[in-house]
Amino acid sequence: MSLQRVEVTQEVLLAVLAHAHSTESEEVMGLLLGDVMDDVSSGGGAVCRVALAFPQIRTDRRKDRVETSPEQMARCSAHAERLSRETGLRTRVVGWYHSHPHITVLPSHVDVRTQGMYQLLDPGFVGLIVSTFNRDAASQACTVQLTAFQSLPDGMGATGVGAPGGGSEPMAPLVRKEIRVSIVPSATSLEKSFSDLLVVQRILLMEEKEVYKKALALAAATAAAAGGGSSATTAAASNTLSGPSRELAEVHHAGVYQAHMVRLVETSLRPALMSMSALVSQQRVQERQLREQVAQLEAMVAGAAVEKAAAMIATPSAGQQL
Repeated sequence: MSLQRVEVTQEVLLAVLAHAHSTESEEVMGLLLGDVMDDVSSGGGAVCRVALAFPQIRTDRRKDRVETSPEQMARCSAHAERLSRETGLRTRVVGWYHSHPHITVLPSHVDVRTQGMYQLLDPGFVGLIVSTFNRDAASQACTVQLTAFQSLPDGMGATGVGAPGGGSEPMAPLVRKEIRVSIVPSATSLEKSFSDLLVVQRILLMEEKEVYKKALALAAATAAAAGGGSSATTAAASNTLSGPSRELAEVHHAGVYQAHMVRLVETSLRPALMSMSALVSQQRVQERQLREQVAQLEAMVAGAAVEKAAAMIATPSAGQQL
């Protein structure tokens, strides 16, 4: 399957950009739901239409690396199957996205290799990269770049493990293939929902909570080991931690957690609420304009009916003339 184009709805783009701008020190990632169809406009190839974005909880949070778990991929696939049954529209996992804060939008060799592994499962699988927080030193203007890509064997002649097409020989070097991206309006009830934007906020909150829990557990285990104690579980290790060291660890991690939550509110939740408020205000203005137009049309129709009735009364019929 030769993928020629990727269609991304405006709602998906909003969710992806909100997720990508939630942090400028680490990469974020998510999966893309939609369908891959024949591209009738070009007469060949295929087009991938992205209907929903499904953010992932990162198992590794680093500046230049992002990872997720197979369990989340399975849950996302199950969610797509459920949407297919509920809406009657074929929906599946069609791609993934991740951010490149402060660096180029071009995929790294790790991104190309990861994309190649995904394409072993689905040749139509596509990758999206959002480059964010790029500030021009002279104008101080920020730019955002978006690219879509797939991985192909170098030279288009070799196949191997990890290269689309399979094979039993050693993995051939992979190169990126840029895919044209089109931002399109939503067309179905599934695409017109802002649910994925809400999922972004929920995932970010869950990530911070999980990191907080792991930090407390690690501090408890470390303190227990330093005190010469041993335990089989994290709970037992936490019970051995007492005195000022335990209290200081809890206060420290609680402070860091609260600071991260404040940053999340400022950088993600507040802008999302402001965007939704602006959208609601715009829709109210459009509703008022439509109501005024309807009132004008009703007045015109009523006036035309009155004029027609008056003309019929003023004009004698053929029988009356005789």
